[in-house]
This record gives sequence, C-alpha cells and structure tokens, in this order.
Amino acid sequence: MFPRLLRALTVPLVLCLGACATTPEPAREFQAHALPVTPAPPQVDADPAAPHARPEQLALQARVEGLMARMSLEDKVGQVMMVGFSGTAVDEPVEQLVRGRRVGGVCLFKRNIVDGEQVARLNDGLRRLLSDGIPPFLALDQEGGNVVRVKDGVVVLPGNMALGATRSAELAYAAGLAQGEDLKRLGFNMNLAPVLDVNLNPRNPVIGIRSYGDSVPLVSELGRAFVRGQQDAGLVTVAKHFPGHGATDTDSHKSLPVMRESREEVLAQMEPFRAVIQDGLDGLMTAHVAVPGLTGDDMPATVHPKVLGGLLRQRLGFDGLVLTDELEMDAIAQRYGVGRAAVMAVSAGADMVLVPWRAEKKTEVYLSLLSAAMSGDLPLARLDEAVRHVLTAKVRRGLFEQPELLEQRLATPPSPEHEEVAHRIARAAVTLLRSDGRHFPLSPDVRLGVITAESSLGEAIRSRVPQAQVMNVPAWPSHARRAVLRQRARRLALTSDVVVVGMISSSQLELVTLAAATGRPVLVVSMGLPYLAEQADEARAVLAIYSYQPAATEAAAAALFGEIGTPGRLPVELNRLAFGHGLDAPRREQAAAPPTPPREGGGGVLRSERSAR
Repeated sequence: MFPRLLRALTVPLVLCLGACATTPEPAREFQAHALPVTPAPPQVDADPAAPHARPEQLALQARVEGLMARMSLEDKVGQVMMVGFSGTAVDEPVEQLVRGRRVGGVCLFKRNIVDGEQVARLNDGLRRLLSDGIPPFLALDQEGGNVVRVKDGVVVLPGNMALGATRSAELAYAAGLAQGEDLKRLGFNMNLAPVLDVNLNPRNPVIGIRSYGDSVPLVSELGRAFVRGQQDAGLVTVAKHFPGHGATDTDSHKSLPVMRESREEVLAQMEPFRAVIQDGLDGLMTAHVAVPGLTGDDMPATVHPKVLGGLLRQRLGFDGLVLTDELEMDAIAQRYGVGRAAVMAVSAGADMVLVPWRAEKKTEVYLSLLSAAMSGDLPLARLDEAVRHVLTAKVRRGLFEQPELLEQRLATPPSPEHEEVAHRIARAAVTLLRSDGRHFPLSPDVRLGVITAESSLGEAIRSRVPQAQVMNVPAWPSHARRAVLRQRARRLALTSDVVVVGMISSSQLELVTLAAATGRPVLVVSMGLPYLAEQADEARAVLAIYSYQPAATEAAAAALFGEIGTPGRLPVELNRLAFGHGLDAPRREQAAAPPTPPREGGGGVLRSERSAR
C-alpha cells in the first residue's frame, strides 16, 4: 500500500530474539547492521516453551498468590479497572470511585494537573485511599513532544521523532531514565509510553511525531533503549499501541482504523513490540485497530482473542501486563458499548481496561465485569490470570514498598542533568533539509522578522537578536483569521531583511509563500512533521526539529545563528528526500563555505537501514 511499508518487509520478520534479548549495556549508538538476523516469520498459532522459573520468580509468584487468596470477586474486578476522574484533588466522588471500587489504577490527564507540587500531593492522596489494601497504579501519558501531561518538576523531552533524528540509543536510554526518575519523584509509578508504532503512513492522524520514525530497526532499537531507561528508574512501563497503529489513516477516537496490509506486512510493523518484549517489558497498551490480515475479520485488536491470546500471549510469549486503550473511544464504544467491550477485552487476554472519562461508564464496566464473572461469561480462570498480571507488575516495581515521604520528595529539586538530557536530544536532532548556502546561518546584525506558531521560538531568537520583530500566529488558525494574519505577515516581511517562519501546520505554508513574495529570503523551522517541511519550496533554508517544546526551539535558534551544527538525520522518508538525509551546516565562523553534502550512511545507518525498513 505504501512504499515505506514495502521496504519494511525487507526486514527479517523476527528481530532481536537472540543476542538482543540479553544485551546488558544500558544503551549504545544505533547501528542497523548490528541487528541479528533470523529468517523465519512468526506464526500466530505457535506456542513457545516456557522458561524455567528462577528463585526470585518463585518468590514473586508466592507473594502474588498470597495476595489473591485474600481477594473477593469484587476486589478482583476492581483490580482490572484503570479509571480517570475530573478535578485536581481527592474529594468524596474520587474516594467513592477509587476506594469504593478498589480500582487497580488511576490515570491522570491535563485536567487533573496544575503543577508539580499539586500533582504530587494528588498522587499521595490517591495512594493513601488504598493504604490498607493493594496500592494503585498511578499513571499518565508522558511521551514528550506533543503529548505532555505535566511540565513542572519533570524533564520535558522533545519527543520520539526528535530522538529518531539523533540515531542515538544512548540518548534514548538517558531520556527514559531521566523522565522515569522525575515522574517517580512526583508520585507516579506507571507511564503509558513509549509509542512503538512505525509511522509508515504520512497521513496518519494520531501517531506522526509521536513515533521514532518509519524504520523498523530504528524504532526497535530506540524503543528498547528508552524502555530500559524508564524501567531502570523503577517506573512501570507500558508501551503502545500493539500490534501497531502507524500505517493507518484513521483516528480510533472517531472510528475504527482497519489495517489493510497483508499478514507479513503487519508482522513487520510489530517487530518493535517483539524487541521490547524480549527485553522484559512491563506492559503493553492495545490499539483499537482491525487487523484482517491476521484475523480474517474486522474485530478490533483490543477485543480479539487471536491478537491478544493467540499472537501476543502464545506466539510472542508475553506474560506481562496488557492494558486496553480507552474503551470510551468511538472505535469501540459505538460498536459494542463500553461494558460489553470490557468483558470482551478481558476475555480475549487484556488484564486491565482503561475507562477514564464518564462516571456512568465506569459503573457500567464494573457491573458488566462482575456480572460476567458471576455468570461464567468471563471465565474465572481468565479473570484470575488478569489479576495475577496486575499484581505481578505491582510487586515487581515496588508498589507495596513505602515511598519516600512526600515532603522530602518535594524538598528535593529535579536534577539539572535531566533537563540537559532534553537539550542534548534537541541539539542532536536538528536536521538541515535544504540550504542555498548564502542565507544560513544568520548574522546577529540582520534585520530579522519572525513569524511563528510557537512563541518559544521567537523568545529564543530574541534572546540573541533583541530587536527582532516577532509575530506569533495560531498553529491552526480559523478561516476568518487567515486574511488578517496574511496582512500582518506581509507588513512584517517588508520591514525585515530576512524572515524566519516557525511552522507546525499547513496554515503556515501560505505565510512562507507570502513572505517570499516580498523578495525577502525566508528560512523555515519545521516544528512538526517533516513531510510538511518539504513543501516549503520558496524557503532558502529549511530546518526540521520535530518538536515545539522549548528545548527544541532553543536548539533551532542556536542552529539558525551558527552556534551549533545540524547533526540530525531524517528518521522518515519524504517524497524528494531520502531517509537519513541531512546537511552538515557550517558554524558561523565557517559560513562562507557551502553546506556539507549529506553524509553517506547518515551517521552509520543510512546505507544499511534504507534497505531494512
């Protein structure tokens, strides 16, 4: 269907089943040719032999069985629920939900978070609600990039595609470790990240820069490193979205995406999940996608026994935690109803169901699971297996251990080294896609106009050129505002020698064209998907930074003025630019020389990796 997907099929369909599974080092620079090769494609109905249990595993199992022996059926049903709520503090409705249902986990969103201290106190209060029972998972989606729930008191990473442009597994490990330690300081014990989808479809509406790229080996290697870092920090890590959401062009919040690819194509996309499973991943989140190439029907993977029970549990041998994506998404709710879907998902092999929004849906799920367990529609053996997976993750990651006192944690500031990790990633990700060799890098003496969809880019430029004119525009302006923005942009360009346009959406493309029409040279900083940056034909130079977080925009400003180089390499293939493309820009003192052509191999990965996507 897509050229990128066809190239991905040249990857052996089984990666990292041997040496990669036991790699002890924390991380290493990504080298595609170092991946082991095993020729046989996986079969859904195979059943790998179970490994012999080690003494520590036996002790863990004994503790889990001891906990289960004291649980009622209602307790077990509560444990397989992960819920959300409105508000920023523990109140009576929250207590009735969390303590009343004895839920297994709570997922926080932006609506629940004001700042670092507030969310740390909220997490502490949620944990105390169940201090006499089984502690809850306290989770969030902290991916970095464009999915960030908390910004205060925690490192804010540029995002996965920026990491993909660095090609550095060392930085991916450092990112996972730093983020994990910061989240634990705020009382979180689970993160629903990283995204391991391979972004094979440029029109994908939900993955995009949340992915490391469109290369199976790249996503696998960086995903493995990030997971190791986050789990080394002691955080329960739930990777997503199994079996893969990267080749779709539909948002499962609105309707059901269908993967039209063949069985072999689907299995190729699944390799990053296989790689982290072999490394000992804590948990996986399911995708609400239909996979007829594997299953022969259009039932979503979240509720499909062939995907969860057959492929994931039996064939891949995954014995960790399986959490569904939100069951209130239209892809599931409109087809089955939330309560019925919860029963179907747990019966198929899921261990927890995520129900974060409407209060009545949480009640519906609880009663549906309880009724199904009592009637036999949900086999008790399957419910017990799900609870074992939940408890095993909690025991393994120390949730039953008393955490450091809240006031002591709040009195300890986050490490400045963690913030430096974000800046290291951002600087290493800056990719120069195109330059005419004359207008980049910039001189600080130039009359500079800046039109940007992210204000932090203008601030970073003004810190270097205080007299720069900065025009902040909405990333996605309404149709009514566009005419006014065009007039303002034209006036700014006419009073500037050079115009920098910070671009997130296609709405800024017309501003590039308008500014260039005045005869002023235009430089583009692409803060979103690089597929869009390629369309800025009028620009004299185009930088891709794959993120609009402050660390990324600061790196862009440094590169614009020649303070740093442009070492990043494209983590996706564009229509006119190859995977691994990137120009080495001169520093300011070297600006008279033309940009260095793209390096053969893209930092050690281009030649071997292009044939392995």
